[in-house]
Amino acid sequence: MSNDSGTPAADGDGGGLVADDVPKTTRSGEARHRTTGRRGVRRFLPSPKLVVGLFVLVVGLAGAAFAMALSVVEIPEPNDFATREATIFTWSDGSRITHVGVNRQPVEFDEIPAVVRDAVLAAEDRSFYSDPGVSVTGLLRAVKNNITGDGGALQGGSTITQQYVKNYYLTQEQTFRRKAEEVLVSIKIANETPKDTVLRDYLNTAFFARGTYGIEAAARAYFGVPVKEVDDPARAAYLAAIIQAPYYYATAPDDPEAAKALRERWDYVLDGMVEEGWLDRGKRTGLAFPEPIRHEPNELSGVNGYAADAATQFLNGLHEQDPTVPDAAMLARGGYTVVTTYRPERMTAVRDAVAQGLANLDPARPEDRDVHLAVASVDVATGAIVGFHGGPGYLEQSFNDAFQASGPIGSLGDTLWKFDQAFARGDGAATSLEDKKIFDARDDGEPPGPGDLATTPMRAAAAFASLGTTYRQPHHVAEVRKDGQVVWRAPAPEDDPVGVGQAALPGGFMDSAVDDGGQWTWSVGSDGITATAVAMFATEADGKRNRRLDGMSPVRGPGAPVESRSGMSRTSLVVKLLMKGR
Repeated sequence: MSNDSGTPAADGDGGGLVADDVPKTTRSGEARHRTTGRRGVRRFLPSPKLVVGLFVLVVGLAGAAFAMALSVVEIPEPNDFATREATIFTWSDGSRITHVGVNRQPVEFDEIPAVVRDAVLAAEDRSFYSDPGVSVTGLLRAVKNNITGDGGALQGGSTITQQYVKNYYLTQEQTFRRKAEEVLVSIKIANETPKDTVLRDYLNTAFFARGTYGIEAAARAYFGVPVKEVDDPARAAYLAAIIQAPYYYATAPDDPEAAKALRERWDYVLDGMVEEGWLDRGKRTGLAFPEPIRHEPNELSGVNGYAADAATQFLNGLHEQDPTVPDAAMLARGGYTVVTTYRPERMTAVRDAVAQGLANLDPARPEDRDVHLAVASVDVATGAIVGFHGGPGYLEQSFNDAFQASGPIGSLGDTLWKFDQAFARGDGAATSLEDKKIFDARDDGEPPGPGDLATTPMRAAAAFASLGTTYRQPHHVAEVRKDGQVVWRAPAPEDDPVGVGQAALPGGFMDSAVDDGGQWTWSVGSDGITATAVAMFATEADGKRNRRLDGMSPVRGPGAPVESRSGMSRTSLVVKLLMKGR
């Protein structure tokens, strides 16, 4: 049977399906449809739409998590080390002697010259004032290096804000958790803290080697001036260059490779300043690489340690009577400025006079070895100690001969005894020899006589400064400041009249003496303004006992006869030089 078209009809269907259109069936009779398109392993891969959807979801979740983390993160308290400061000791004119504690002296933003700020930005973060606190490209680069291992230790891609956060709030720990915290806090800081404040605090915490933290301490360590005086691009770029690798660049004076690297970094900083429009190209061409001052690894060397130690001991004594006066423990925590009474010009004069007083000693001769010359000068009107010589240097001999070495003063005791007795017969307001720290050298329990007195050069100078007038306690510190405020100041001397029936020492007074044992030679003098005491003694080779001063080479030079009392010649020479050169 056929249909009208002549095409064979399918069984049971008059619809006319051709054989090829009929679905194949399995043995169970179920239809088996043909698959189209994806074949092989592609059948197991997600579709592009699914990939895009998952990516958007992950990014959205990550963004939400980041936003939530940023909203809840708090700016932590500064870490303890970041806020530590140095305590600075100065001469009487305010010039620096040394420091104790962390060598950091914070300065305000306006105290940092613009050229220094520009140099640091050129070195560390040229987009500082426009970036959000972090560098996205830097972070991605750091992540890539950390994953591939190209960067060695864990990296950070740090902006100035990130470096500041790490130094001021966090730690140097190299972990992903700390890095994540650094990023979050940096963004929050950038949003909430003025950029000038961030830059100021960064420059007050950055490490510059030479034991310095902060731009102020660095300027003093490398160029011997406060940062406000670093007003030229060459020195500014030098300091900025140091920040990248302070320990390495600090070795430049002794390491040619480090010197070459530092010079290249210096050039990079200056070229960056030109590119940013912060430095004229013509001026850049004419700049010479600066030479830093010689680094003194220990600021307590020479006379500096004597000065800081004596001032600290003086304040310790005051603290025992008045706890508000800072003692050594408080000074070590930092932030104080201790202005001593020591005058730079007097210290220089004492140093030069001592050099002449010790001239022509021959270390090959036993008689010329281990000779000590101690000097102390006191202001007659106030009792302030204005100059001293305590020994060859604090690191070589911490014992201060001027303030701690005590010996018999021989016939000089007669003068002190006479004035002491005269005061005792006066109105009773006199200071006794014991109060002046003039003691019995014999210490045998018997009342001392005029020739039995002993003291230190400092106390001798103060005692002779007060002859015929009111005794002024010698002091080492003029004032102490904390955060710009005076927390202690030496009391102003009262206007006391000259002692009863006595006249003050006239200008030009001078006397010398040798103790009975021949082991101490003394000279004292006063010009009416400053009183000076000089003592000479010598020790055995082991330093444990004094010896006689016999047989020293003459102070007048080679060829002169050996003097039996050459010690007195030397001490009197020192006093004369100081009285003459006042």
